[in-house]
Formats: sequence, structure tokens, C-alpha cells
Amino acid sequence: MRRRTTAPTPVSAREAIADLAPARPVLVESRSLLRTARLTLRPLREIDRDEYLRVVRASREHLDRFSPLHRPGESDDDLFLRQLDLTETGDRNGTGWRRVGLLDDGRIAGAFNLNAIRRGLCLEADANWWVAVDCVRLGLASEGVRAMLDYAFMDLPRGLGLHRVFAGIQPENEASLRMAARLGFVRVGGGVSSYLHAGGRWERHDVFVADAVGQVREAAE
Repeated sequence: MRRRTTAPTPVSAREAIADLAPARPVLVESRSLLRTARLTLRPLREIDRDEYLRVVRASREHLDRFSPLHRPGESDDDLFLRQLDLTETGDRNGTGWRRVGLLDDGRIAGAFNLNAIRRGLCLEADANWWVAVDCVRLGLASEGVRAMLDYAFMDLPRGLGLHRVFAGIQPENEASLRMAARLGFVRVGGGVSSYLHAGGRWERHDVFVADAVGQVREAAE
């Protein structure tokens, strides 16, 4: 991916600390678990209920703008059960790969999901992600999404063997747009947009795509 040269801009202490983490995952232990410098990505489990609900309650206002998790009228407990079922069903049927990212102290930092995995002539999936309110501006979203993409594009049987991963991002979500560009996502040709339903409302999302060839090129630069 070609990078522009710009004048340096001041960074906060939190951003400077985030830059110390290696850019790419350091270990793939199994098909169900990934490790990066600061995160363990694994399936959501029943034992995560209390911590997941803590994060959801603390982060709800933070997430509701761009990444609403609840359906209208859905309780926190029902949300957890639905997310647990989506994780288990996706793994069982090969239609999804949904992981929570845990810090070394056991806190859930966010979630990184590949949905609607399609295995035709071109192997594709749709991605989404979110980060807890107490974990923003630490580079953890980039770390988790990069690990997810690396695993998605890794050849079978070590990875998912996908060719392309799509992501819908709201035009006002500047932080996600910047991060997606850094990680090799590009706007789908023709400026494709789609209205996606989340949190009981329809919102316009611009459609971006990352592909296996682009990720290999970026890793070599």
C-alpha cells in the first residue's frame, strides 16, 4: 500500500505507547485462538458473562453511535446469549469467525468479527469490530483487526483462506476510516454505499474491501 509523506503531527502519550506494539500478530496457536503483542483473540465463552456485561454496560453510550450491539428492547443478558450463539454457530458451520480480544489482566478490550463467510469462486466475509470505552486510543483496534485480517487471508488449514474481506463504515466515523486505510482497506469502486440495520435504525455505510494480495504487499513494505 502506497503511503503519503506528511509533516509530523504531535501525538499523545497514549498514542505513543500504542506505537510500541508490533504491527503484526506474533503467534497463531490454533484455529480458535490468536495471540498478538497485547491481545488474546478467542471465542466468547459462558465464563465471560460477567466481564462481557461489565464492558457492555460501561461502553454502551460509547458504542451506540457507530457500533450499537443491542437490538431494540434487548436486555444485556439476552445480548450476551445471542452473541454466544452467533459465535458457536459460526464456528460450527464455518459461516463466521467471531472473537473477543482479552488483555493479559482478563479484561475484554473489544470484539473482532468475520460474518457471512462465503465460499464460492471467491472466498469472502464481512467484518466488523468494536473496542471498549476504557481501551480506546491505545492502538488495540488496529492490533485486533490486523490479526483478524492476517488469519482471514492465511491459507487453509492454518487460516481461513479468504480472498476478500468487506467492511461497512459510516462516513462520520473518522477514527475507523483512518484505521481501515492504514490496514489496507480501500473504498469499493464506484463509491458503493449500503444502508445497514443496527441498534434499531438504518444507517448509511460506505463499503471498503481488503484483499489477500494487498495484505501480502503491505507486509512486504
